[in-house]
Amino acid sequence: MYPVPADLTLDVTLYGTPIGELTRGPSGKASFEWSREGEARWKLRATPLSHSLPVGTTSSHATESFFGALLPEGRWLDQLSNALHVASNDIVGLLSEVGADLAGALVVGSARETLEPMRVGTDEMQQLLARAAGFMLGGGGSALAGFQRKLTLTRLDGHWVNGNGAIASSHIIKPVAEDNRDLIEGENYVLTLARSLGLLNFESWTEMIGSTPVLVIERYDRKRTSAGIERIHQEDLSQALGLPWGGDDKFERNNAGANLRAIAAVLDRDRTIFDEGEPDREKLLKYTVLNVAAGNTDAHAKNFSMLRPAHGAATLAPFYDASPLALGFEAPLDLAMTIGGERFVTKITVDHLTDEAQSWGLEPRRAREVIEETLSRIIDGTQVIEAHDSIAAHVPGYIRGQARNLAAGRPARLDTPIPPILMRKLGSSD
Repeated sequence: MYPVPADLTLDVTLYGTPIGELTRGPSGKASFEWSREGEARWKLRATPLSHSLPVGTTSSHATESFFGALLPEGRWLDQLSNALHVASNDIVGLLSEVGADLAGALVVGSARETLEPMRVGTDEMQQLLARAAGFMLGGGGSALAGFQRKLTLTRLDGHWVNGNGAIASSHIIKPVAEDNRDLIEGENYVLTLARSLGLLNFESWTEMIGSTPVLVIERYDRKRTSAGIERIHQEDLSQALGLPWGGDDKFERNNAGANLRAIAAVLDRDRTIFDEGEPDREKLLKYTVLNVAAGNTDAHAKNFSMLRPAHGAATLAPFYDASPLALGFEAPLDLAMTIGGERFVTKITVDHLTDEAQSWGLEPRRAREVIEETLSRIIDGTQVIEAHDSIAAHVPGYIRGQARNLAAGRPARLDTPIPPILMRKLGSSD
């Protein structure tokens, strides 16, 4: 159905500039070579594409790490592989059919037949949600990394539109089964709390589409302009650190290189004393405090990203993809990345957070100020942010209780006689 030639080379475009070619080598491995246009637009050793793939350099390992990480994960990668009759580790073959709309400002693939954007009606939307797998075929295709079911569409004039590669997607839609609505409501609550803390500026909401509950998230790597939807380049920290793709190397327990200290080392590299605004390492500390208070144990290397504008220094991307996972009955309590040497979220204290921040180069006194301020704002936020009925009895009280424990110098863990999720109600507004 989708024949892929044995010798395949794809053009790679970034911010409208053809920056190089992605080629499948004799061994089947992908390799990327910078073009003269790319080298002319950005200086040698600059990192407009990726921290691990500076301008003018070639590296098969870094190429596979970066470009492979643009694809869906797990069974969704297998589903894409089966649909295209291409091996699941054939990065070039897969991107040849889904490279028109990816994370960031990249377009991968040679010139394609242009398809008109298509408005998605109610019936087709239901079909798309039923088979949402992190990719769509046709018109150059689209793909987004991750294990969760999702699809990307464009919101125009109050309607959903399939861009067909002609226009960039603007939103991510995550569907769940009707009896799992609490999963997306929990994620949306944490995102709303993060928005109240100033840690993100994109919109998110939940709604019913037919009989399917969905979480709708505005893409932070997109910007609406008078000319249309502009792509903003980004890379996740797994890509920036050059971690192997397609497995579990994004977790510290599987790869020691996937840790918060390594992430912090990539941040603020171009910052000077003249730069205005909050240092990214302080933002990262706020993200980490919120992840602990919220019980988001899945904060792995791919759940932190950097924005790379066409001009200017890279910055830490907004907070995203967080849920109160540790609240679940018999939920795993081990963190995706340790904090101050501690592995379990229930044991984390302000001392662990301070020690972790100090290992990044933050002064301990300043680190404690950031931690205390963030905890105070989390507590305040949970008292005023409304929660959906499916999570109202547990999620706000759980996050508030953990934040209060931390602020009091205790471990985050709630001291309850039974698992918190089995209690009738957690906490109160006061």
